[in-house]
Amino acid sequence: MLDKIRRTIQKYHMLNPGEHVIAAVSGGPDSVALLHVLISLACEYELTLSVAHLNHGLRGSESDAEEQLVRQLSKERGISCSVKRIDLQALRKCDRRKCSLEDIGRQERYEFFTALAAEIGASRIALGHHREDQAETVLMNFIRGSGLEGLKGIRPVRDGCFIRPLLEVSRRDILDFLQAEHLPFLEDSSNSEDHFLRNRIRHHMIPLLQELYNPRIIDTLNRLAEIARREDDCLKSIVDRILEDLLITSLSEEGTVSISISRLHELDEALQYRLVKSLLERCVLSPRRVAFTHIQAVANLCREEKSVGLLFLPGNVLVRREYDNLKFSLSEANTRSELNSPLKNQKVIGFSYALEIPSVTEIEEVNRVVKTAFIEKVELGFFNVTRNSACFDFDKIEPPLVIRNRREGDRFQPLGMAGTKKLKSYFIDEKVPRRQRDLIPLLADRHSVVWIAGLRLSERVRIDDRTRSIVKIEMI
Repeated sequence: MLDKIRRTIQKYHMLNPGEHVIAAVSGGPDSVALLHVLISLACEYELTLSVAHLNHGLRGSESDAEEQLVRQLSKERGISCSVKRIDLQALRKCDRRKCSLEDIGRQERYEFFTALAAEIGASRIALGHHREDQAETVLMNFIRGSGLEGLKGIRPVRDGCFIRPLLEVSRRDILDFLQAEHLPFLEDSSNSEDHFLRNRIRHHMIPLLQELYNPRIIDTLNRLAEIARREDDCLKSIVDRILEDLLITSLSEEGTVSISISRLHELDEALQYRLVKSLLERCVLSPRRVAFTHIQAVANLCREEKSVGLLFLPGNVLVRREYDNLKFSLSEANTRSELNSPLKNQKVIGFSYALEIPSVTEIEEVNRVVKTAFIEKVELGFFNVTRNSACFDFDKIEPPLVIRNRREGDRFQPLGMAGTKKLKSYFIDEKVPRRQRDLIPLLADRHSVVWIAGLRLSERVRIDDRTRSIVKIEMI
């Protein structure tokens, strides 16, 4: 295994002699193996090693046991160990973006590692991702409809400091290494739960693909990631050169970026979309990724016959068309109140988000958050039903479950009614203003709409005496 890791380090130029490296160690098998691989290579590369551990406080005594193991491993090997404790549940309650626990935890880890590196003068931060992690990430991004940027998966080197020396070795290699070296580790009990998409992919989808379609699917997905990474990097460099040729490098002093639509249309369509994506990313002052729906909305604005148009996007981004000029800017006026009362020329773009249970999903297009959770039947009596919440029978759902705005042909069976009706007719009957209909989030499965946020639940998913699995959904 060490020889494979050496080749990976050399292939991606992960280490230079004499560097100070932080090993991010959780106490699980991957990170424990990572630490001992770095110890084995320390003399060869003249490395200075430090250990970092973030205790999320999510699993009580189990989290404390992991922290103790990391401290003990570091002490026995004479390596300095920095530990930070956080209350992740409390952080999520205070988080205005209403991110998931996983997202907040990831952000906290990276901020902790980066701050520690600056404090102790480390130039590299090593993470323990391996081949199966890469395959799972590629499949997750594929399911979500990602382009090349998602299919490239986990980067071997990120931001010049985060490195993943184990990325080309397997989980089996890691476990064999730990056994051979008699190294202790702890398994995270949450890895066995199927509530999270990654775990469902790991426990069910990949074994099914291996059994029925391709026994080497892990290798195939890793190869796909490598190909996508090379091609994505190539496209990015081409777009950067185009922007430099057009003298577009950043937001102007007025906070705008402008480009000629005719010049944009001279490019291949793939480059047009990439260039628009790059311009949107330069405007957005947050880590949120620009979605395909946002790029498509800008492309549609450029193709319309009208010479003037306006488009509001998440992150306070305003895209304005003025004849042949397309202007991107940050608009403090892009607030929820404006989204709920659209201007005459404002365009509302389509949105659709895959919905997991439990989860917290932000609908950026309308500045709303959807929270879902399983509850027990006995809890129904304590559930405070509001216009923006509902409970339904999970077993009556036909996956996949999504939260989106309306589509042509949508149908709905209002609670208490025997038949279905067109969603358009329902909105007319309920006197919902036309300008607001595209802004209303809908919960839908493969068959039909099952909940209209703020209005009504579908009869098809109503809870009855035979209901076993109940889902609570709330719109914030």
